[in-house]
Amino acid sequence: MSMRDRRRDSGSRSAPPAAKTPTPPGSDPEPGLTPERIAYSVDEAARLTGLSRDLLYDEMRRGNLAYLKVGRRRLITRQHLEQFLDIAPEPAIGQAGHARS
Repeated sequence: MSMRDRRRDSGSRSAPPAAKTPTPPGSDPEPGLTPERIAYSVDEAARLTGLSRDLLYDEMRRGNLAYLKVGRRRLITRQHLEQFLDIAPEPAIGQAGHARS
């Protein structure tokens, strides 16, 4: 056994890596950044929307993007993002049959 092989083998008895579950095409590549979450950090909201952090901070400063301040952190809720992006939320099950006039 060479010196290199001994170094690789010495004491590295860790558990095998966890098996990754395959993600379907078009799904969110980052775990935890799903639309079902109710609040996101500015970085997470930027990745989720494809907008830059700077743009989101500018829009918060201008008052166009609402956010919550928790300690020193700014959290952007799903409702804030939907309102900012002008996305209509999915109607609730009981409201699907009601059409606007």
